Amino acid sequence: MKKIIINGPCKLSGKVSIQGAKNAAIRHLLAPLLTNDVFEFHNIPRIGTSETMVEIVRLQDGKIKWLDKNTLRTDTEHVSDSKPIPSEIFFATSGGIVAIPILVSRFGHCTVMNEKTRDDYGGDQIGSRKMAYVIDTFKQLGISCIQKNDTLIFKKVSDKALDFKVPVRSYSVSINAVLISLFNEGISKITEVTTEPEFTDVIELLKKMGADIKQKGDTLFVKGKMKLHGIEYECISDRNDFATWVSAALTTNSEIEIKNVDYKRMKLEQMDGVLQKMNISLHYSQDSCFVPSQLNTIKPAQIRAGRFPDFQTEWQVLFSPLLTQIRGKSSVIELLYPNRMKHWEDLGKMGANYKFIKSKTDPLFPVKEGEQICNAVHVIGPVKLNGIQVKASDVRQGACLLISALAACGQTVITGIEHIERGYENIVKRLQNLGADIEEG
Repeated sequence: MKKIIINGPCKLSGKVSIQGAKNAAIRHLLAPLLTNDVFEFHNIPRIGTSETMVEIVRLQDGKIKWLDKNTLRTDTEHVSDSKPIPSEIFFATSGGIVAIPILVSRFGHCTVMNEKTRDDYGGDQIGSRKMAYVIDTFKQLGISCIQKNDTLIFKKVSDKALDFKVPVRSYSVSINAVLISLFNEGISKITEVTTEPEFTDVIELLKKMGADIKQKGDTLFVKGKMKLHGIEYECISDRNDFATWVSAALTTNSEIEIKNVDYKRMKLEQMDGVLQKMNISLHYSQDSCFVPSQLNTIKPAQIRAGRFPDFQTEWQVLFSPLLTQIRGKSSVIELLYPNRMKHWEDLGKMGANYKFIKSKTDPLFPVKEGEQICNAVHVIGPVKLNGIQVKASDVRQGACLLISALAACGQTVITGIEHIERGYENIVKRLQNLGADIEEG
């Protein structure tokens, strides 16, 4: 069993480069299946999720070659029909769902081997990502689904232009609606799309491929049946990776410089607004961000986490270790995923002083009448964290444990690191380069 071993507390020092954006890259990697041509992508994170997308393209007879660590060339000349996607590949990441609208819209059908033990559509099991919800949404978008034994068969039943409103500004639904519109007749109108940077990056990619997409506020107009072609494209940098390194530096009271940062393209204003209220100072210059040591002057936080432009749901997990180390009482409300507060149980075992509370704000996820949910927490710091053995259960919770381990006294052993590796490229090596006492075992 692979594991990560950290001997803390650790001081970090030096420079670290953030990776390409996972949530944009997994869409970029499947985009070549929209046509028969050659593509070259740069700044693609070499992570488990990316490798899963590569495997999906190869299953469809696409040819992919890594030109260097983060650049790959994709040739879809011989892609001529939709091939079944095995369950172990599809459910390895939530990004696999993107293959369905692409293959169904282009070839009329797509088959996914179902996994009986899952009622979600892959990736982190943090609630709300239900396959039944996806199937219902596809139905509204003109794609049917028939389940036969262990197989889900998706088929195109309409190619009329869409007039569709995206529920709760969902990133995944916004992407799926656009991909389906590319092959429909006429001009589709998609309202209340997300405006988060990864979505903007995917739209820019599609426009460079030849898609006719016009935007007015949060409404997109997509002209169907346009001829698409291969391009060369550089993926946006990862906001969640950036947040991870900022939190690691602040939590350990360290000074580091973070490279490959594009403040405007990554739309980091939403993070800055919350951090400034906490009296946190980050110094941006060109493509970098300097994080000075400042733990003793940071103020408690009141965080409301959800979808863009709210403070990102992933970030409340990543900044949780910091809340245990600053003086005073902080609060966090998670609005998007019902199971995205479970990391506090692990932090509690390490010594965190926290208490689940009832949120006064209605969450975006469905709640049954009388159901008790733990989507809000009070945290009192500072406390001494102690190293223990813990298990990563999803990408961001695993990163949260890593950050906590860096600040903890003694040895922390983290198992389940395949979840961390799905979202982070060479994170152990990058931490070693910053001086952390960390290794894989």
